[in-house]
Amino acid sequence: MDNERRKKLKETMKSFNKGEKEDILWFGDEVEDQEVISTGIEKLDNFFGGGIKRGTHTILWGGYSVGKTSLALQVIANAQKEGNICAYINLEKPVDKERFIAMGVDLSTLVRSDCTKNAEQALKVIQKLCKAKVVDLIIVDSIQSLTPKAENENKGKERELYEKTMGELARTMSEFCRRVNPDIYRAKAGIIWIGQIRINIGSFFTGATLTGGEAIKFYAYQIGFMRRGQKTDAPVSKYKEYFCDPDGKIRYQTKKELIGFDSVIKMDKNNSSKAFKEKTEIHTPFLYKNGFVNEVIESEEIPITIDPEASEEERKKIENYLVEKGLLRRERVPIFNDEIPKEPEKSVDNHLKEKPLEFQEEVKKQTKKLKQKIEKPKKKKRGRPKKEKK
Repeated sequence: MDNERRKKLKETMKSFNKGEKEDILWFGDEVEDQEVISTGIEKLDNFFGGGIKRGTHTILWGGYSVGKTSLALQVIANAQKEGNICAYINLEKPVDKERFIAMGVDLSTLVRSDCTKNAEQALKVIQKLCKAKVVDLIIVDSIQSLTPKAENENKGKERELYEKTMGELARTMSEFCRRVNPDIYRAKAGIIWIGQIRINIGSFFTGATLTGGEAIKFYAYQIGFMRRGQKTDAPVSKYKEYFCDPDGKIRYQTKKELIGFDSVIKMDKNNSSKAFKEKTEIHTPFLYKNGFVNEVIESEEIPITIDPEASEEERKKIENYLVEKGLLRRERVPIFNDEIPKEPEKSVDNHLKEKPLEFQEEVKKQTKKLKQKIEKPKKKKRGRPKKEKK
């Protein structure tokens, strides 16, 4: 490109941007690469190419109870730690506050929307937040629960349930992506869409597909399909259970308890050069209590329990055996009963608190003297005891 032509191009671009009151045209080397929001789990960050890409759509879809919402909450928690503002648009089911807290979410800074009237209202929330550039991450849970206004009403009247409204959600999502995608890019906000499986019954085959139409798939930067792995790969916790055999001898057996499941995530679509290739998958342990983790670290000390079906006599016998072997302290309660009884705290009489300090001191002084008098041992008299008169 000669200097005169390049100079004219620059002037044209500058004039156009000035007329539009924003930068629309620029050279390729001036484009900044959008940052990512880390998931907080190293395995998943490597899988997605560092995390959730800002200014793009990421879809997590799969069957029920595979960890889609839990993963989204963990991403929120980690994003908040990095100083990001997050929004959670809940359209599906009520999520307890305890679940948010367990995943590490700071509810005081989380923007939340529940029970919007229709899909248009929920999508308008995203458009408003992105246009104002006030959020960094938005979770939509879920695509299937977006109900377009046309499904509920027809010319202002409520539709009957049996009336067919094929394709309404797909049309609504298509219009939304076309109109709001530039605002999402400029806001540098990462959007995570949670999707559900829809069984597609055809003439010759039955397959699972993502709801919401094809538009959201085209606009998606990455799509991850989630499912549960084999039960043999699920994380377990070991513990020793002591019991009395028929001969009265005390024995134990090491048992395993499922504490989660093996989560499998497959890359259905990928536009990142740093992420895993399409159709590849990873296995990540999911714990019911903590959510996704890189690996399960087994404790060196195996917990001890007593057979819950043991009688009271057998239970005491096993407890005495464990105390003799040094495996259990006398004051310690076995693992099947986590609530260890505590000694009640000594309380001061409430009526004394209301009295003046001088009165309280006098009462304590008199009480102390009385206690010493009662506890003072009586002196034994010397000599022979007196004989009783007849």
